[in-house]
Amino acid sequence: MSSFEANNNEDQNWVTSDFEAWVGILYSCISADNQIKDSEKAALSRLLHSKEKFVGIDIAPLYTKSFNLRAEVGQLKYIAACCKQINEEDKETVFALALEVLLADGILEKEEKNIIEVLSDQLKIEAAMISKIIEVIFLKNRGNIKRI
Repeated sequence: MSSFEANNNEDQNWVTSDFEAWVGILYSCISADNQIKDSEKAALSRLLHSKEKFVGIDIAPLYTKSFNLRAEVGQLKYIAACCKQINEEDKETVFALALEVLLADGILEKEEKNIIEVLSDQLKIEAAMISKIIEVIFLKNRGNIKRI
């Protein structure tokens, strides 16, 4: 096994549950601009707690782990590791939620485009579905007030 393959196998050990993976991906999305506002974390908490999957789950330690791992291994590599832990039936949902977070202000920055490319590739979302999700999220967020 090459050192590259060994490193890729280690990636899977960074994220040990699908809860961590969901939070890791979405947390990385709110931190794409390297600024995480309390309002963004609160909105992300509301978003996650609206999902039956997260009822009774304490998200705070998952945020902490996400913050630390993202800083340690780099955002795109961390997102790729998280994607490996997402259940097949959740992939399109996580992708849509990630786009919701990334496109909340109606603007798609370069870093956000990179995240979308990594997510769509790693989650293996079909091009037609990517287009549909992006179109709906842009329509939903048209006219949003940009929060400073």
